[in-house]
Amino acid sequence: MKSRTMVAYDKWHEMQEQVNTQSEDADPMRFSWYRSAYAGIRDGISGDLLEIGCGRGEFAVWLAGAAPGVRITGVDFSGAAIKFAQGRASAAARPVRFLVSDAQCLPLRDNSFDWIVSCECLEHVPNPRTMAAEIFRVLKPGGGFCLTTPNHLNGMLLAWCQSWLTGKPLNSGAGVQPIEHFFLFFNVRKYLRDAGLVVDRTASSHYQWLLLPRVDPARLCTREFKSSWARSLGETLRSALRFFWTQTMSALRRVYGPRPDVIDVLAIF
Repeated sequence: MKSRTMVAYDKWHEMQEQVNTQSEDADPMRFSWYRSAYAGIRDGISGDLLEIGCGRGEFAVWLAGAAPGVRITGVDFSGAAIKFAQGRASAAARPVRFLVSDAQCLPLRDNSFDWIVSCECLEHVPNPRTMAAEIFRVLKPGGGFCLTTPNHLNGMLLAWCQSWLTGKPLNSGAGVQPIEHFFLFFNVRKYLRDAGLVVDRTASSHYQWLLLPRVDPARLCTREFKSSWARSLGETLRSALRFFWTQTMSALRRVYGPRPDVIDVLAIF
């Protein structure tokens, strides 16, 4: 019997597939997270690659064409998504293996993949730390991984505040999903490092400056930092924000002690 969460994700993927079918642009590279992931792996990609949270298979099938010598496996929690993915691979005649699987409990051997990619998945699993541990378990020693996930230390804070105050689920722009975590980039990095993974590079693909009523969010968003000075400025701002956040959390712990429920809520505001 399917869980309520699995049924909800099946319905979400069916809805998204209908939207994508009606769209004239089906290229996964239209999304910044796929562009970032490919940029991070293209120079050294080889052997066996696993995509965790492959969804309906757009990126895995595209990657099979871009890197035909790589053996690709895609896994996703949603059976509906995997069905769409298998149909997409068959239509494109691409040899991609797709499996229905929970990212927190992969039915795969230890140390079995040279590369692991996961785009916009970590924020949608019940326990991100467990998923990070699974990445470490199935990745070969010396292998590489590339993970993309939102950093909400930007204009999206306003959307989260509205969600918390109204009690309504967050709509990140692709519809309401059954599970949506509030993430900051240094929290995610800690999850990965605690799992035993080595994070040697981080990068920003886009930045939501602000959200305003009746204004298209895309008009207030930088989709990609192309110039070197802008990327440098982004890294400087990120370091400053991390210092501010760390000092704030330390102060809250001194006041409230080891009570992460209270600290998490107060630190947001």
